[in-house]
Amino acid sequence: MKYAYLFLSVAFNVASYFLYKSISNREGGLFWTAVFVSGLILGGINVLFFTKALKNIPLSVAYPVFSGACIFAMSLLSYVFFGEKISALNAAGAVVVVIGIAMLTN
Repeated sequence: MKYAYLFLSVAFNVASYFLYKSISNREGGLFWTAVFVSGLILGGINVLFFTKALKNIPLSVAYPVFSGACIFAMSLLSYVFFGEKISALNAAGAVVVVIGIAMLTN
C-alpha cells in the first residue's frame, strides 16, 4: 500500500508527458493550449502524489523507482501509440532498470 502514491505519481507524470508528445508536432492554438494546460495540471498532481509517497518511502528508493518506472512506461507507450522504435539496447536497458528497481525495493 505504501507504493500506491508512488504508482499514482508515475501514472500522472507519464500521462502529462504523453499529452506533451501528442501536441509536439501541432501548431499552437486553443486545442494546443488546452492540452498543454492539462499536461501541466497532471504534472502538478504527479508532484502532489510523489510528495505523499515520500512520507513512507525513503527518497533514495522513491526517486529511482519513480524515474525507472516512468522511463519504462514512456518507452512502452511511445512504442504502442507513437510508433517509436525500441532497439535491443533500449530493451536491455529497460530490463536492467527493472532489475535495479527490484533490488532497491527489497
